[in-house]
Amino acid sequence: MRNMELKIKSIFNLRNLVYILLPLNIVNLVFTICYILIPFDNILWIIFGILILINFIGNFLLVYVNSMKLNKTNKLSQTINLICYIYLVFFNLAMLLILLGNFLISVNYSNAIISNIGFYVMVYGGFMGILLLGLIISFLDYKNLDNRALWEHPQSKNKNISKYKIYVKKVLKVVLALITIFTFLLSFYFAYVITIAPLTDYFAWLIGMLVPQFSLFLALILLSYTILFLKLLSRRKRKRLKITIAVIGFFLSFVFFLPLLSTPTILVQAESDFGLAFGSNWRSKIDSSVNQYFMDSQFNLAEYLIGNQPKHCNIDQNITFYEGEGITLCYDAYYPQSGGTNLPGNNSVLINIHGGAWVAGDKGAANMLQVSKYFAAQGYVVFDIQYGLIEDSSSWIPTPDYVKGNFSLDDQVRHIGIFIKQLNDTEFSKYNLNLNSVFITGNSAGGHLAIATSLMIQSGNYTSLFGSNIKVKGMIPLYPGDPPERFNSSTDKFRNPENFFINETSMPCLIFQGTKDFCLLETQHIKNQYDAAGNNDCCVIWFPFQGHANDLYYSGHFNQFKLYYMERFLYLCRTSQIE
Repeated sequence: MRNMELKIKSIFNLRNLVYILLPLNIVNLVFTICYILIPFDNILWIIFGILILINFIGNFLLVYVNSMKLNKTNKLSQTINLICYIYLVFFNLAMLLILLGNFLISVNYSNAIISNIGFYVMVYGGFMGILLLGLIISFLDYKNLDNRALWEHPQSKNKNISKYKIYVKKVLKVVLALITIFTFLLSFYFAYVITIAPLTDYFAWLIGMLVPQFSLFLALILLSYTILFLKLLSRRKRKRLKITIAVIGFFLSFVFFLPLLSTPTILVQAESDFGLAFGSNWRSKIDSSVNQYFMDSQFNLAEYLIGNQPKHCNIDQNITFYEGEGITLCYDAYYPQSGGTNLPGNNSVLINIHGGAWVAGDKGAANMLQVSKYFAAQGYVVFDIQYGLIEDSSSWIPTPDYVKGNFSLDDQVRHIGIFIKQLNDTEFSKYNLNLNSVFITGNSAGGHLAIATSLMIQSGNYTSLFGSNIKVKGMIPLYPGDPPERFNSSTDKFRNPENFFINETSMPCLIFQGTKDFCLLETQHIKNQYDAAGNNDCCVIWFPFQGHANDLYYSGHFNQFKLYYMERFLYLCRTSQIE
């Protein structure tokens, strides 16, 4: 055991860490600038993402080694030690700024720099600040590697420090220790949510809407707090306590790394099941000229951490399509700037139905508008629509009052039908819609309504609701919901359409589903209905350790996989390669 400890220390000694991290911080700073200025998919950015992770973890090690080696009676060593504390505190703040900045960019209709400048400063300032501080620490260490006075531990404490400074240091250490302990306690519950929480634990399910998709940020923050906690303890005393804290911190961090570590599993499963559903040679059916518009890879770690720049398209906001029953329903239209004829979508229609448990929610910022921009830039005309919501005072989701009423699920499908019937009207002619190529998608409750709408239109028995002007070529329900029994005023066919309309000729279906979400029961039921009908055209892509609505973070793990397979699914359906 002692020999192993010595071997580890020899590998992670100060000199080795400095020689690696000094150039690595510089390289990643240069890569960051290039990533910001050259926003396109490239294998280089995948390598960049891996280097970032190595860099961050390496900087943590360097900070810890400094805390163990520095002679803290020396003024220069005190300066370096202070910068190490600043690094750890700033790192946690920067992670939150990056996460929040990326989210705020994703819910903004405008792509204009001026309207997003504050958010970009949060993201790029936070990210580059981490690397700059890491560079400063590694540079100071490099310059003083042979300065023995900096690293030799004194035989006695420095008696020249004033009582006031000692008091301030103690107070700051107590505050940092309390914050760290609170973070550890919270992390235990978050780890429970990601791993062993049963699907029946509703509160864990709610927390699971946020924690898994931000888990990599949480893992890095927890590593930072672990190093911070270790620094707060005396380097000569409490060895067992330090080992205990290190083990707990590293274990919890590992749990938060699980969604990221599941990437190879998701990739293998997605490739296998996508091929089983839509043909093992599906890639060869995509024209080589089209691939330039698609993502190069299913997941890019650099994009997860730094985000990506929104796609450009035209947007028409808040266009009213229905007034009556005490409500007003509107839509937003996203469409290509120069027409979609020469783009993968070729002006196909993509109808996007928001979620919210059938009682809440809205279009726009509440419905991942960056996804709508993404597909509009590929030549699709995306309609993000409202529908009448069932009044429920218990909902906490922000919802406009003018869409609430005494409605049933039947009414909600009818409202969607009112919009669909208008697509052939002259007011929609400006979009040059390809109504022979229509797709319907939605998340959660919107996923259920997307299934009901798609299957009913295909059945041909509901032309009074939807008209007969469109052809739905595929549906993409995201973690589709199963309406609860309290909506018993709704017709069974509207509440559980998969039980009545799925047959051997049903349209292709692509579902994305997290395994820590009780909606997986409905997803599995839909897949079983396809299988029972002898129809192989349903693919479910599963996300281990991820919960409901885990595509909320636009550049996140779930959403990157979703966009990669969804854009290919849409193209294959549009070109009738799968039908």
